[in-house]
Amino acid sequence: MALHILTSLSGSPGVTSTALTWAQVSDRPTLLIEADPAGGSPMLCIGWSGAHPHDRSILDLAVHPTTEYVERIWELAIPLPGRERQAWLVPTVGMAAQMKSLMGVFGPMGEALARISRDSHVDVLVDIGRLGAAGASTQLWQYADTVLLFTDTTLAALNTLAVGSSALVDELDGIGARHRLAVVPLLGDEKGASHRPYGAREIGGITDGVPVLTGVARDAKAAGSRVWGKRGRYPLSVKRLIAGVDQHAREAHAVLGGERAPA
Repeated sequence: MALHILTSLSGSPGVTSTALTWAQVSDRPTLLIEADPAGGSPMLCIGWSGAHPHDRSILDLAVHPTTEYVERIWELAIPLPGRERQAWLVPTVGMAAQMKSLMGVFGPMGEALARISRDSHVDVLVDIGRLGAAGASTQLWQYADTVLLFTDTTLAALNTLAVGSSALVDELDGIGARHRLAVVPLLGDEKGASHRPYGAREIGGITDGVPVLTGVARDAKAAGSRVWGKRGRYPLSVKRLIAGVDQHAREAHAVLGGERAPA
């Protein structure tokens, strides 16, 4: 299994809802780690329809020795409704100010999550929110099998991608991990085809060689839902993304000579 980091350069490109849907439709056990510095746990709110108290978070790791992180993460994990034995969530902090207490946590947490993905045969998805605000959570880069950069496909969003992705590429280059990075576009035309006319081919022309994976269907009503009905295009697009991410992870590990190749 693998450790995947999900992030974006701008707000609301579908990171959180895609991660939740991934955990719901995947054929493999999935552990969600919500590390968005904005706090408040949108995942807990959406996944449990507001019914579960925000009574635990990644902040709880700060009071434990790093040698206990694997065990403590599983203690904090909340089973996802409908997938109680296959998917779990560890929520983010309650408020942004609490992230300051996690400066020394993210590195050891990344190591623990890599162990969980390897030894427990679980896919681990870490939502670190918007990249500019991610702060210390970028310590997780070195433990990731993939780093997935989500983007909307409006002209404004793609301009942000073209301008802002180079800094992320440089940062990953610094630890020899550029090959782990891939772009995930949100595709849809609910405001008319002219509003989002760009596909993977056009987006690939501005990513300086960073691969562009199969896009996720943009469907605000279906995102994060557990029952899709006639809106089945959305979960199917997330399933296709999972397959694309698996292939990208295998190719990334081939660059390293096949070390710790994901299942």
